[in-house]
Amino acid sequence: MINVTNEMLIDVVSDALAGKRESLLMRLRVMAKKLKKESPELANKLESLLLHTSGAVAVERAQPLIPKAAPVDADSRQKLLVETYPVVIDVEPVWPSKTDVQLNRFVIEWEMKERLYKEGLHPSRSLLMGGPPGVGKTLAAKWLASKLDMPLLTLDLASVMSSYLGKTGNNIKAVLNYASSFPCVLLLDEFDAIAKKRDDATDVGELKRLVTVLLQAIDEWPNTSVLIAATNHSELLDPAAWRRFDRVIDFDYPTKDLIQKYLISKDIGDNLAGYISARLDKVSYAVIERAINQAKRNSIIENSPLSSSLIDELLEGESIEDVIRTMLAENVAQRKISRDLGIPRTQVSKFVKTEDEGNE
Repeated sequence: MINVTNEMLIDVVSDALAGKRESLLMRLRVMAKKLKKESPELANKLESLLLHTSGAVAVERAQPLIPKAAPVDADSRQKLLVETYPVVIDVEPVWPSKTDVQLNRFVIEWEMKERLYKEGLHPSRSLLMGGPPGVGKTLAAKWLASKLDMPLLTLDLASVMSSYLGKTGNNIKAVLNYASSFPCVLLLDEFDAIAKKRDDATDVGELKRLVTVLLQAIDEWPNTSVLIAATNHSELLDPAAWRRFDRVIDFDYPTKDLIQKYLISKDIGDNLAGYISARLDKVSYAVIERAINQAKRNSIIENSPLSSSLIDELLEGESIEDVIRTMLAENVAQRKISRDLGIPRTQVSKFVKTEDEGNE
């Protein structure tokens, strides 16, 4: 028995005859979702047609088809989501090669979705990203939305949690229904706030039901959108959550080589970047970014070289003289030391002279 009611068919025909394009597309997406269990092949064909239609509308309007009414909290009337379009990435992200391959492969699947549809397949619709804070999970979601040219919808599950779990459940359902109704990338941040192991004795029944709602939404997620869940605590997740996602990507702290590349991308000289990265361990991009910004502020306020301020922020107990000494030992030319550190060449020469006198 196909789970499409006569009332749904009447509504679809009514919207078509009345020329209500946005309403029609939304109803057809709901219909495709309901068809998925009983007739997956038909559902895939319908979603493929909808994907074409949505793309045409996006070209026509120079932006994606976004329903007008974003979900809001029933009491506060505040929006539940942060919506961003277009998503602009200023600097190309730096990831470990394995992570980079996985993310690019995700994009390629969407670029080749028509070939997949012809073979009865679909691009990956859901992605679970785990790892410590500040290692690039949110940036990866932004990067994917930018590459796919889709709006990015962000929901912080920790902030939407309420002591009234029934209200929380309604808000989450509203967000899921909204995001599944048009092409977009939905980021569920702090996923572990809700998708905990259901055998946790501290959880009440309502929270366990919320986990079930989320897992069902992942199972039924349409081929026209991407659902991304991010967590800093993968070990807390319900085991069933892992199995539901099409892809799982683990993010880790950047290696020393990646830190060096990241610093260079922020216009830090390569020798200084190498010096700093060699002395950092298990430091996230977020921490480094924060240190760079603070160093820039300190440099302006104190009228001091950025290199000196950056060393103060990232390398406790070290100074710019330590960097000069190391670079000289590595036979780096004084001119390059001056350029990399943003200091006068006379300062380098004076340091060399002082060192030579001290060694006599």
